[in-house]
Amino acid sequence: MAYGWISIHRKIQDNLIWNDKPFNRGAAWIDLLLLANHEDRQVLFNGNAIQVKRGEKITSLRQLSERWGWSITKVKKFLNLLSEEKMISYKSDSKKTVYSIVNYEVYQDNENTKSNTEITLKENRNKTEINQKEIKKKQTIMNNNINNLNNVNNNNGVGQSELNLDDPKLAELIKLYQDCGFGLISPYSAKVLSDYMDMYSFQWVKEAIEIAEQNGVRTLAYIRGVLNKKKTGVDKSKNNNFKKKETYYRPKSNEEKTKETRNVNNNALNSFIENMKKANVSK
Repeated sequence: MAYGWISIHRKIQDNLIWNDKPFNRGAAWIDLLLLANHEDRQVLFNGNAIQVKRGEKITSLRQLSERWGWSITKVKKFLNLLSEEKMISYKSDSKKTVYSIVNYEVYQDNENTKSNTEITLKENRNKTEINQKEIKKKQTIMNNNINNLNNVNNNNGVGQSELNLDDPKLAELIKLYQDCGFGLISPYSAKVLSDYMDMYSFQWVKEAIEIAEQNGVRTLAYIRGVLNKKKTGVDKSKNNNFKKKETYYRPKSNEEKTKETRNVNNNALNSFIENMKKANVSK
């Protein structure tokens, strides 16, 4: 035996496939469920106001016959079958037929319908609240950055008027600077980033900050070095192994050797003469 239930919108009755005739008994039964009132209400019938309860419907054998593509006799037999199976109760006369679904709550429970509606509304509220919290968080971060710049320390020589605090690109660089671990930005550092952006470009400064973070050198000087290298077209990695200047040995010529030998001999001879002179003077 199957348990649980699904919701079927009454708009299905307007579907082309649903109106395919003749109905089978299963489709006719579902159609009776869809036609039944889902709440108590008053309706006009032959100029009279009639109270129709939840799970009930005022119709006629002829209307059901045209709706399902059946004969009136077949409609009446079907209603009798449902009545015998305790699925409906109905009364019929020459003007109308009033049927009532037995245990209508099994097919459409007010509490379940209400619960599902409340769950959907709650989910939508939660999504809205999450989105609002994210927006508020971003605004708080942005406001903190701006407040940090507004509380300028004039000892750094940077005034608020020198910075365009409404520039979204500068705000993005400041956030990236702090997210990459450079620390809480100072007015001076913000001014330097602004100057770098003017000298080079927003994209270049952004890439330079990311490169500095990747290489673990979180300084403004390093960022400036990366920008200078990029500007001059130099693109060397951090761990370049520069080759030492190579020197080559050139054999000396015979003339150079003779001259060098002669100089050595002359030096030795001069040294010997000097020593002899000193010896004679001592005697």
